[in-house]
Amino acid sequence: MIAYLKNPLTTVWAILSLITVAAWLIGRNVGTDLQPSHAVTLSVLLIAAAKAQLVIMYFMEVRSAPRWLKRVAYGWVLVLFPLLYLTNQLVN
Repeated sequence: MIAYLKNPLTTVWAILSLITVAAWLIGRNVGTDLQPSHAVTLSVLLIAAAKAQLVIMYFMEVRSAPRWLKRVAYGWVLVLFPLLYLTNQLVN
């Protein structure tokens, strides 16, 4: 049991679980009027970007990959999530 607790993947999994709960708590307080909230949208997208970065680093083993692959994978997160936010702003 102690070996599982010392494993970095267990720590990252616990962090991902806590972040997921935080995103749910943020999103559930929006209300039922279905009006978009820019603060909620931005915070949930930032949380999703952090989760994506952790999954890429630890569960897809990119942290030990060649430098070019790290740059592509991390750049994907840095480009995709701002585009998602801007698209949301244009639609709403």
